[in-house]
Amino acid sequence: MLKVTNLHAGYGKNEILKGVLLEVPHGKIVTLIGANGAGKTTFLMTLSGIVKTTRGQILLEGKPIEKLSPDAIVRLGITHVPEGRRVFQRLTVKENLDLGAYTRHNSHEVEQQREKLLALFPILKDRLRQLAGNLSGGEQQMLAMARALISCPKLLLLDEPSLGLAPKMVEVVFNLIREINQQGTTILLVEQNAWMALSHAHYGSVMETGTLILQGEGKALLENPTVRRAYLGEIF
Repeated sequence: MLKVTNLHAGYGKNEILKGVLLEVPHGKIVTLIGANGAGKTTFLMTLSGIVKTTRGQILLEGKPIEKLSPDAIVRLGITHVPEGRRVFQRLTVKENLDLGAYTRHNSHEVEQQREKLLALFPILKDRLRQLAGNLSGGEQQMLAMARALISCPKLLLLDEPSLGLAPKMVEVVFNLIREINQQGTTILLVEQNAWMALSHAHYGSVMETGTLILQGEGKALLENPTVRRAYLGEIF
C-alpha cells in the first residue's frame, strides 16, 4: 500500500525526518511508537503533504506522491486524523461529516457511507445536530475518525487517537480501530500508548530522533527488551 524510502523532511532548516524507510502492507495495521519529539507527527504530516519532503520518495500503490498537494493526496485515498482531533467545533456533527466527504460527488454513495459509519459509531447518530465542540473527548475522536472515513480512504493515518481519553474510552477507540481495519481499511497509527498500539498492530516501528531504529511484528516488539524497557516500563 505505502512504501517510504530515505524520507527527509522538516521545518525550514530544521530537519526532523532523517532517512525514514517504512512499508505499510495492504490491509494491515502498522503502528509507529516513540518518545515525544521523535518525529512521528511530522512523519504523518509529510505523508499528507502538509510538511514538504526535502529528499526521498513516498509511493502509494507504486505511484509517487511526495510532490503532491494535500487535497490531491486525499483524492488518491489517504486521509489523516490529526493529533488533538481537530473537529470543527462550531459546526454540527453532520456538517463535520459533510466536509469530510468534499472529494466525493455521488450523493447516494456518500449517504450509504454515512449510514455505514453511523452504524459503526452509533453515538454520533444521536448527535448529528449537536455542535461538535459540545461533544466529549471520546465522542470528538469518533467524529474525527468518521469524518476521515466518509471519503472511503485506502489508507487511514491516525495520530494519537487515545490522547486525553479515559482508560475505558481508550479501549473503545482501539476496538473501533481494529473493526475499521477488519472492514478493509489499511491503517498507519502513531500512538504514545505503546502497549495498546503494539497489541492491536500487525507490524510496528520505533522512531528516535527522526529515524526508525526497530521494526517487526507487533507482538514481537512487545517482547523486545529494548521496547519493554523504554516504552512499556509502566506496564511490566
